[in-house]
Amino acid sequence: MQQSPDNETANSPGLTDKKYWLFGLLIVFFALAIRLFELGERVFHHDESVHASFTLKLLEHGEYSYNPAYHGPFLFHSSAAVFHFLGINDTTARLVPVFFGVATILVLFLLKKELGKSGVLWTMFLLAFSPGMVYFSRFFRNDMIIIFCTLAVVAGVFRYLDNIHSSKRYLYLILAASSLAIAVSSKENAYLILLTFGAYAGLGLLYWIYSDWKKEGMGLQKALLRKISSLLPYLPEILLSGALFVFIVLFFYSSVFRNDVSLFSIVERAFNHWMAMHRIERIGGPFYYYIPILFRYEIPVILFGTAGFFHFLRNKGRNKGQNYSFFLFLCYWALTSLLLYSYLQEKVPWLVVHIVLPFGLLAGALLGEIFSRDAKDGQPKNANYSGKTRTLMAGILALTLLVSMGQCISVNYYRSMEPSELMTYTQASPDIRELMEKIGGFDRSPETLRLYVIDPNKLYWPLPWYLRDYEKAAYSSKPPASSKYDAIIVPASYDMYRELPEEEYSSYNFTLRPGRDFTLYYEKKLEKTG
Repeated sequence: MQQSPDNETANSPGLTDKKYWLFGLLIVFFALAIRLFELGERVFHHDESVHASFTLKLLEHGEYSYNPAYHGPFLFHSSAAVFHFLGINDTTARLVPVFFGVATILVLFLLKKELGKSGVLWTMFLLAFSPGMVYFSRFFRNDMIIIFCTLAVVAGVFRYLDNIHSSKRYLYLILAASSLAIAVSSKENAYLILLTFGAYAGLGLLYWIYSDWKKEGMGLQKALLRKISSLLPYLPEILLSGALFVFIVLFFYSSVFRNDVSLFSIVERAFNHWMAMHRIERIGGPFYYYIPILFRYEIPVILFGTAGFFHFLRNKGRNKGQNYSFFLFLCYWALTSLLLYSYLQEKVPWLVVHIVLPFGLLAGALLGEIFSRDAKDGQPKNANYSGKTRTLMAGILALTLLVSMGQCISVNYYRSMEPSELMTYTQASPDIRELMEKIGGFDRSPETLRLYVIDPNKLYWPLPWYLRDYEKAAYSSKPPASSKYDAIIVPASYDMYRELPEEEYSSYNFTLRPGRDFTLYYEKKLEKTG
């Protein structure tokens, strides 16, 4: 595939390399800072606590078995390494998503040829301060790993094709293959990425063969053989990259080759589980589920991304330096992601980042084109935008950025546990912190405190994570037959005073998460005096 010349001069000639790198690294620095600030302040979500407990089990006992309900092994293995070196707490548990969230922004440097310098910086800025991207970079789930890997695959493939006659291509092929392997080892929506990108690559290959067949006027069989022969020199490196992909996938799914697994069994289990979840609509929702989330938190991305979609799709020959094939792919990726995730009946807020990513690239590219400046007279290079149009765009951009930045600060630092926020989704209550202070103040050590946690539905997470140091803590769907315990946590609807003497036991009410109220009953003698 022949790429067009580097468009950095066409897109942003007034931006020197020094300024480009300075602005880019400043954005990365601030992106890291806002993702690390008060990282452990928010109480663990249900899913975060499950993932953290699995990671702890892997670290302490070396036990891991793939269960598609809890996604792939990469998050557990990488976080176990973080726990080993940096300690075990809420902050360290979220460091892997933070790392990949920031790494996603760094990968954009590889797309300078397609986006231009200004386009790269604008995209970096939008993704760095996107409320959704920030929130789920501070969330112990797999989605930011997938986001990084998706963008790294795109960058790796385009740079590979761009350097097809250079030895540099090997590095980009390794980047694409290893990123795809880590994605498959992280979460099952990696298969959606494979399907989306694979379908586009297949159509592109057919068009490549067809266009040359029509242009050369030769027979189809001859044209096909000619194309195959042109690809043969690259077959060994492609096969080796495939072997690297398989090795990485099996490395993690076998838990460093300790478990007997096969690539087929991995894919079969993932496919069967998530197709079943889609059929039963376990967490269903309307087709437009993500639209309110996008318009509440991601206004500049969705607004300018949509404008960019139509702009780049119709302007095939707007500038010779622009890479139309890249933007055609980007439009396809954005539309497919929106439709695919809207269709699937697994509607959860964290999947919105997979829609934000391609629209963020389109928005950044468009803004880079609109607001690029000529080095000579400071005037806009692109004549397609009048002064009034540019002023209007600047006003809309400023307004939407203010709203989005306000939402970013609010949902990440002030309202990160508010049930009314669309982003939070059954977030555990801050009452958990007070509960742990209460239990920590008992006159009994974590090694000796006998504590029962009861819930008929076994939905008592994140309590097992926060009670991880309490060796005698037990969990059940019904109260134990024996009363040999010092404290018991039960749903608020349970009246334990029917079984426990009120003169000997005190009670403490708390909310686990919205709609889930519990009560702690504990012996009065546990309260420290003096």
